[in-house]
Amino acid sequence: MLARQMAAPNSPQWFNTGLHWAYGIDRPGQGHYYVDFETGKLTRSTSAYEHPQPHACFIQSIGDDLVNDGGIMDLWVREARLFKYGSGTGTNFSDLRAEGESLSGGGKSSGLMGFLKIGDRAAGAIKSGGTTRRAAKMVICDMDHPDIEEFINWKVKEEQKVASLVAGSKMHEARLNDIFAAIRAWDGDIADACDPKVNDGLKAAIRAAKKAAIPETYVKRVLDYARQGYGSIEFPTYDTDWDSEAYATVSGQNSNNSVRMPPGPAPIRASSSTTRSTPGTPARRTGRSAPRTRARNTCSSTTRPATSPR
Repeated sequence: MLARQMAAPNSPQWFNTGLHWAYGIDRPGQGHYYVDFETGKLTRSTSAYEHPQPHACFIQSIGDDLVNDGGIMDLWVREARLFKYGSGTGTNFSDLRAEGESLSGGGKSSGLMGFLKIGDRAAGAIKSGGTTRRAAKMVICDMDHPDIEEFINWKVKEEQKVASLVAGSKMHEARLNDIFAAIRAWDGDIADACDPKVNDGLKAAIRAAKKAAIPETYVKRVLDYARQGYGSIEFPTYDTDWDSEAYATVSGQNSNNSVRMPPGPAPIRASSSTTRSTPGTPARRTGRSAPRTRARNTCSSTTRPATSPR
């Protein structure tokens, strides 16, 4: 199959299948379930590799609940389990309430985006099977969610942060080392080399640094280093390569963020969101179009509506 280039297993197959059978590799159970072929019953696995996780993509649900099963923090655990063994996952997060909506216990929700950023950082930290690339993670938000504009601009803003980080880091390194160069180029009394009132080259370098918005504290730090005998500074710089540390945000994620238009003739009323709450239950939005079908998705960033409404 491989030699003839007919097909190749996906990453979870490479990472997991056959390790227990061929090499006896095993670890304690990680929360997986399998169907026992003899009894036909769903069984919790006591081994991480005897019944491995071979599938590439999963669709998971999430409830508007913080800590209980099926809720927000529970999803991060389930996602971590899939990422650890090389799989990807996709979820429609539209059930989560928007920023500023009421909580049943009092206070206001931090909103959809606050929690999405947690999940994104977890995917970047765990990676896919612990290897080099980010875990495959798809995020969907319905068009009628009150936080939809922030969701759409999420990746754009993070890319802008990366651009600023890359440009700023290189500018800092260049301008700060220009200050060192001006001090080295001074040919007068060594005691005056670090004094911009006397060293005109140093004065020009400091002015250029300030014009480039280099903070005063960094300029002072470089002058202090120069007085101690240092001749240069290694300022950490970043680039836009795929594996750059500058991309340790959502901007480095697979392009799997999708917006979904709910079906039906009801108008979109994202700005007319209201809340209601009853004792013992979470406050929920009432001013949104309904019913909406749950979006299905794969790790290839496709969506199709399910047949059952929420």
